[in-house]
Amino acid sequence: MKNQRENLTGVPIVPPKTNREERKELLQESIDKYLGAIETQIGDLKKVGKNALVIGGIIVAVYAITELLLPDGKEEKQSDEPLLLTEPEPAKEKEGDSLLWGALKGAATSVLLAVAKEKLMELIDHLTTKDAEATS
Repeated sequence: MKNQRENLTGVPIVPPKTNREERKELLQESIDKYLGAIETQIGDLKKVGKNALVIGGIIVAVYAITELLLPDGKEEKQSDEPLLLTEPEPAKEKEGDSLLWGALKGAATSVLLAVAKEKLMELIDHLTTKDAEATS
């Protein structure tokens, strides 16, 4: 336990029988090292948080765009009334998207998904290198 703390901060654990001023300086060095380590970790967490927000925003934007652009599926409502045999209604022409509009939607979706994938890959790469550095 003692060696792990010394390796983490690079500051030796203060022995109890030393000059008061020397001990005070060693403790101050220890405090500075710990504060530096904490600030570094907070900075890394801020970067990860920003990346997560960007990725989440892209995913929400892709979802919102696809919901706005893609036609809604028609839901059949079931009622408690008995069905009556009637003549079928004439077939309605399907209101479809034009070929150009469909291509634009597909391109926008693929571009946004590619950006989200790139951000996820950067985040995973960052986390794995950070983990590898921490273990070595």
